[in-house]
Amino acid sequence: MSKRKRDSRPMREMSTASPVDDAQADEPPLDQPTPDEPVSPPGAQAGAATTPRRTRHVVCYAHRGARAHQPENTLAAFELAFNLGADAIECDVQRSRDGRLVIIHDGTVDRTTDGTGPVAEQRFAELRTLNAGARWRQQQLIPTLDETIELVARRDGRLNLEIKGESDVECLATAEAIEPVLRALPEDVRSRLLVSSFAHPAVALLKRQLPWLRVALLYGDEWRGADLLAPALAVGAEAIHPAVRLVTPDLIARTHAAGLAVNVWTANRRGLIRRLIAWGADGIFSDYPERVVAAREAAERR
Repeated sequence: MSKRKRDSRPMREMSTASPVDDAQADEPPLDQPTPDEPVSPPGAQAGAATTPRRTRHVVCYAHRGARAHQPENTLAAFELAFNLGADAIECDVQRSRDGRLVIIHDGTVDRTTDGTGPVAEQRFAELRTLNAGARWRQQQLIPTLDETIELVARRDGRLNLEIKGESDVECLATAEAIEPVLRALPEDVRSRLLVSSFAHPAVALLKRQLPWLRVALLYGDEWRGADLLAPALAVGAEAIHPAVRLVTPDLIARTHAAGLAVNVWTANRRGLIRRLIAWGADGIFSDYPERVVAAREAAERR
């Protein structure tokens, strides 16, 4: 059953601050590494011979929409992301207890709504009674996958759909559930879709069933020092999505040499965004899409 929660914590006003982690929102000195920044390896400073030259248009992915400015994974956040110049939105898909495909990041509704409990244990009708904008003092529904695809198509944008679940088994079941939805998409929407997951078997399953589908593998910090390319090549991925702390100029160069793209999550600091563009990243996920757009335009003017 869906339960409403009473939260005595003061909520921030949208006009002055957002629920996004303040540590990520602040701008650090450019010469000091920060917790979400990769540390440049020796010889990777600007102008060094090992620094790859950026030759591609960097894709701006609005991470869960423009979540620094609107409630994450809501239609309002997605609309604003495109208004701010994002090329694509990134969002997370899960199943309700009765098998409906909904857009929400966490395994529970506690952090992002006024309810409590696991997503997978609540029926769609129950999830739709919850307010996904409660922390922002506004009313927002948990969107469906169909509503999100319709918005992306209407805005002529791109979509990175991340398969979420509390286990590989859950992710595989969600992949099976979204397969007929993706199969039914018109060609113009198919070409703007990219599916990713930390659950690599779920990505592999969809790629086998839908050979036309563009897919990418997500990598967290636990992959530090491991081979990121072999798993991606094995499933026929077009890109790797490494956590920002895994990224180096050498990784980007080797990934490009293998014929894959590098889309990095999640970069919010302006200096870090500029650095990733200079290193040759193909795409950047950010809670502040306008920062990626501004840095990209500045780089392209040079």
